[in-house]
Amino acid sequence: MRTLIALITSCLISSAACAAPGFLWEFGMEMEGMPFAMPKQKVCTPKGSKEPPVTKDDGDCRILEKKMTGNRFQWKAQCKDGLMLGDITSTPTSYAGSMKMTDKSGDGMSMKISGKRLGECDYQDRSGEIKAMVKQSEDVTKSICRQALDEMLGQQMETMCPKEKPLFCQRLATHEGYLKATRHLPDEMVNDPTLGASTLTKVCKLDNTKLLSKLCASAVSTSDFSFVSRLCPAERPKLCEKATNTLQLDYVARHCPSENAALIKQHCEGRRTSSDIDPRFASFCAGAAGTDYASNTSGSAKPDAAPDSGLIPKDMQEGIKKLRGMFGF
Repeated sequence: MRTLIALITSCLISSAACAAPGFLWEFGMEMEGMPFAMPKQKVCTPKGSKEPPVTKDDGDCRILEKKMTGNRFQWKAQCKDGLMLGDITSTPTSYAGSMKMTDKSGDGMSMKISGKRLGECDYQDRSGEIKAMVKQSEDVTKSICRQALDEMLGQQMETMCPKEKPLFCQRLATHEGYLKATRHLPDEMVNDPTLGASTLTKVCKLDNTKLLSKLCASAVSTSDFSFVSRLCPAERPKLCEKATNTLQLDYVARHCPSENAALIKQHCEGRRTSSDIDPRFASFCAGAAGTDYASNTSGSAKPDAAPDSGLIPKDMQEGIKKLRGMFGF
């Protein structure tokens, strides 16, 4: 949660309550789900402080309960974004503990905190520095969350970007958003129940199977060839006729064997040079022949070198020979 960083930073500095009078302290924070550690901070505490760090009543948080038992201090505060619980154990020269924020939706975020005394110092009012530090922490988190939303990174939404989560879920339910969120998954892993797209859809409490079925049906009706090609194997044949009519030749070559064969026969067979082929079908015919007309500027359809027969199955080698015979090279 973005405000948790700012609130805890404010707690540790503004309360000035975790050390003996006039001592310089260094503290660090580790947030669950944060891709990097927060930089350590130093603070000079004022005199007369006996309690460990805890947020004071202010515009962001209001203390509900606090309890000191020996060297253990526990507190509860109601903050703008949820309920904060703190638990810190201290010694004269160190402290360690944790804070947890639970927002209104029930999602929680935890942070470990620790500090050590470095030496003596002269306490001064640092409220301006505190505000600057809080703003910096908020800006860092905002930047991370904006990037996570742009890149459709579901795990970030779950751990630290609750404000962006509704928009992430809205985008995930679209062809473009689902494609982007799953772009790093190999095709064969998209529907894996443990490592596939379901790990993303569960962030939004969505059933991946139902969502993908709905998106595939919609993609067919809107002729979204990219989505169907990548994610809807059962629906691919339904777009073959339209792919042929609209010259979506890569789709035809990959998913429509009958239409692919018909186009090869109509536009590729018998063409002895690249100039004999309709430019719209140049790459298509080159792919069918196992060579690249587009990169051959001499007008000849001959490849620079024969394919490595040791790497190509025998039946495929025979098919390539037949195609070459058809094209006359």
